Amino acid sequence: MIGQIIKSFILFIILMSNIQMKAQTLSKQVNLQELGLSFDIPEGWQGQLDGDYIVLGHQTIPGLLILSSNTTKSITELKAFAEQGITEGNVQLSADSHFVEKNNNRVEGYYTGIFNGQQVKAYAIGLINGRGKGMNILIVTKTTAFTATHKKEADKLSNSVKFYKAEDSNVTTFWKQKLMGKQLYFGLTRGDGSEKRTIDLCPDGSFAYYGNSHIAFDESYGFGSAGSNENDSGTYNIYSVGDISVLELAFTDGTIVEYDLSTNEEGNTFLDNSRYYVQNSDYCH
Repeated sequence: MIGQIIKSFILFIILMSNIQMKAQTLSKQVNLQELGLSFDIPEGWQGQLDGDYIVLGHQTIPGLLILSSNTTKSITELKAFAEQGITEGNVQLSADSHFVEKNNNRVEGYYTGIFNGQQVKAYAIGLINGRGKGMNILIVTKTTAFTATHKKEADKLSNSVKFYKAEDSNVTTFWKQKLMGKQLYFGLTRGDGSEKRTIDLCPDGSFAYYGNSHIAFDESYGFGSAGSNENDSGTYNIYSVGDISVLELAFTDGTIVEYDLSTNEEGNTFLDNSRYYVQNSDYCH
């Protein structure tokens, strides 16, 4: 949702002066196969993929252009979420009047508010796609720096968006073939204790998580120890954005945990730089 973009990227607003992006430059035409969408980056903007988002900066236009996907199917639902605004910590952003439904798949409007004592303004566009994920576009800067150019640049990008049927990329197919139906095992033993974690990824999209830790310590009158066990389950998803592949675990209590997936030259598997062994799963069979 548009409001979720602001929550996720509110820290970037401190960069609202003219910026020079040091991250990799994206090509002018961006094709996100797994999201089922493509678009053209307007002239002068550059930036990087950052997880599920694309963050763009301009050499002369102050502010940031932030792009993300959404799964909203209804234009009414998208409009309602967009108008909720944000009140969180030292951030207070409100919809500047009602968002407008331009057609059956687009809403747009403005936010105004305060961040760290500074007045800010943002223009937001929400696009929905009945076949899959939609797209959110947000351009934000200081209120005193916001001009018609900001709206024009966001509109220019939104007009280039094309939706199509999403498909797994080659790298996502690789990870699904490697991990689905398997157990991921992590084990670590130290002088003062041990830690063990397993994640069983079943072919039906469900997972089972088990964690155990034990630590020994010296006390004033002898030796002591403590341990903990954790069992949980939920559903999982494996996807990629650019060069980054992710294992997403959605636990039954609503908690979402994401691990970056990678391998080394020996073909070992890593979740967030911790090595996991891929082995057969008794749980899933």
